[in-house]
Amino acid sequence: MKTKISHKPPTFFTLFIRELKHDYFALISAVTLIILLLAIFIGTPIITSRYDVMWITPSQFPVSPSESGTVLGLDRMGRDQFHLLFVAARNSLYLSFAITSLSFLIGIPIGIISGFYGGKIDNIVMRVTDTWSMVPFLMIVIVLLTVFSRTVFTFILFFSLFMWAPRARLLRAATLAQKQQDYINASKTLGTPNFLIMVREIFPNLVDVTVANFVLIQAATIGIETGLSLLGYGLGWDYPSLGVMVGNARIPLNLQHFPWVWMPAMVLVIVLMLCVNFVGNALQRVSDPRQRYA
Repeated sequence: MKTKISHKPPTFFTLFIRELKHDYFALISAVTLIILLLAIFIGTPIITSRYDVMWITPSQFPVSPSESGTVLGLDRMGRDQFHLLFVAARNSLYLSFAITSLSFLIGIPIGIISGFYGGKIDNIVMRVTDTWSMVPFLMIVIVLLTVFSRTVFTFILFFSLFMWAPRARLLRAATLAQKQQDYINASKTLGTPNFLIMVREIFPNLVDVTVANFVLIQAATIGIETGLSLLGYGLGWDYPSLGVMVGNARIPLNLQHFPWVWMPAMVLVIVLMLCVNFVGNALQRVSDPRQRYA
């Protein structure tokens, strides 16, 4: 009696674990990132339930950790920097996730439609995308944030409106490769509507590429938010983020004498960006068979 042997292709998660075994930097980054995310998203609700993180008791200068008896000292408004760091990290991650998600929601359908139909539609869409990509979006975003009120909503909206173009180009290139496959021709032969082909056939095969790029863009978004806050165009003190905390270094006195009000946030931003980049690169290799270690 013959035994049937089923050769199931490895899942995306299995391939990712294989990549981590071959790339120790990605493995260390993944473990570090998991620990940080658990600490941030579990620790923040505990801290906010016990302390009023935004309670202000203004003083002339920040108070050092040794003088205040706290882990990271107090800022000029009397806020505990250790507690504030947790809240700021959570807010930055929420902000980054929202901006990236909205930019993908705009870019994915544009890229798939452009790549699937090709011809004049593809030509028009890509010319618009290329033109939009050449716009110096940081300058325009700074102007918009100056003209309009700097709220979480406007921050997310303005950035997403200028970050969808690279996502559209990525998904368009992936769609061009997929639409040449036999399963697409078979679906067209069976009379399946184009919309269903794009949603049920093409997009599920682009999830790997989308996830890898999504993770990589998280790091870039955190860096952009931090840079804008350092220039003075970030969110206000009433919405603490890592960028807002790093922005305390704009004050020369803080930069020279009170490092505890900006350095912990800067270190956390660097660690988060490095970890996300290494993990994102591993995911990118998983999505491209030509780059895999195994």
